[in-house]
Amino acid sequence: MVTAIAYWRPSTTAEALEILARPGAVVLAGGTRLNADPSHAPVEVVDLQDLHLDGVVHETGDLLRVGAMLTLQQLADHPDVPAVVREAARRERPSTLRAQGTVGGCVATGSGESELLAALLVHEAVVLVDSGHGREAVALGTFLAGLPLGGDRVVAAVSFRTAGTAAAARTARTPADTAIVAAVGRVADGVRRVAVTGVGPRPVLVQPGDELHPAGDFRGSSEYRRALVDVLVARVVEEVS
Repeated sequence: MVTAIAYWRPSTTAEALEILARPGAVVLAGGTRLNADPSHAPVEVVDLQDLHLDGVVHETGDLLRVGAMLTLQQLADHPDVPAVVREAARRERPSTLRAQGTVGGCVATGSGESELLAALLVHEAVVLVDSGHGREAVALGTFLAGLPLGGDRVVAAVSFRTAGTAAAARTARTPADTAIVAAVGRVADGVRRVAVTGVGPRPVLVQPGDELHPAGDFRGSSEYRRALVDVLVARVVEEVS
């Protein structure tokens, strides 16, 4: 149980970063999850909703930038977002929570089962991170490998490519359940990218034949997950080829 002893609603990123530099200060984005270590309780909650980080901007070529506070439902409904990314956003949270959960919250949480993160990985996503040193652009794979995010940094936006052909495949206990393993593939400019979920603490980019060592759980053993990776990766590679 995490206890909040203060609530802040800054109006500028600089103000938010100043508060987040305090021990125990944590970001509140959509409010569906709180990335706080219970051992550090009590915490000061920093609400980002007044920072205007919910826009969608077309940049050079096929590059689309979405604000960190854009909700998962807004991402799923946006006509300029690739279909595979829209569907992954729908699967990220139940319908009752998609209007609260945010793109930035998904990225900062970095769940290894996130189909949205896998879809963003193959669409060459870059995370824009604000800190006291300015704004830094970090490839999504590098960003996920460096989690958890330090308290003096804020996810401001995520940019990704929209061109190319993409496909996804998944295996779950029921159609509405979280996937045991999912694979997303995309081909653009002759380059193929494939990402998988359910094989580690974060979704990862893979190549067909890569040797993975996922941990097993009540939904599937390590051997079963490895077999699913082979089948699902082959399926999406065939579909995008």
